[in-house]
Amino acid sequence: MDRNENRQDPRLQVRIPVRCDSAEPGYRTLGLTQNVSRSGLLIEAPELLARGTTTRLRLLTGDRIAEAEAVVVWTLERSAGQMGMRLTRMSEADSIAWEQLLAFQGGPTPRASVRIALDLEITCVVGPDSAVTGRMENLSDGGLLVVLPRAIPPQTHVRVVGPAWISLPPIDAEVVWVLAGTARGGIMHGLRVLSDEKGEELFRIGTILRILIG
Repeated sequence: MDRNENRQDPRLQVRIPVRCDSAEPGYRTLGLTQNVSRSGLLIEAPELLARGTTTRLRLLTGDRIAEAEAVVVWTLERSAGQMGMRLTRMSEADSIAWEQLLAFQGGPTPRASVRIALDLEITCVVGPDSAVTGRMENLSDGGLLVVLPRAIPPQTHVRVVGPAWISLPPIDAEVVWVLAGTARGGIMHGLRVLSDEKGEELFRIGTILRILIG
């Protein structure tokens, strides 16, 4: 298969965490998709496999971690290596989750990246003398959803501090929206990460946690 071949399945832009395993001794890498389709995906990863290599994938499709077998059809070495893969096998349940993700991404409100469901204690620092302890429920490379015991107004800048065992530097964010009256033990806040670099780091750490937990 050539990268420039005519494709029957449309490619959808979305960043999905992927763990890639191979029969090659000691090979395991964590990457992110650049685009996906019903029959394949383009992965950006630090370690590349040779063309024709069969690999096992764990794909975070949202709430579900789907597993699949795939074959590498092309590679491109650059600052962040790329692999084009063709999906060859997936269980019925995982295929349904994959189709649901594709249907959403092909709809009117696609996401730039899949949200990672987590349940972590965090602290939101508001100004020099105020801190609110709550929980993080999901994150992407652009933002996060936190539940706090009191409302913090939109457009407020906060610093999100995670659990000490993650060793994550504080994340500067802005409150985008607030939803009161929830049944989750607090008030939901949508936060936008102010630094792309920090957002990427948060996303990758969340990815690792989710895949390990899953």
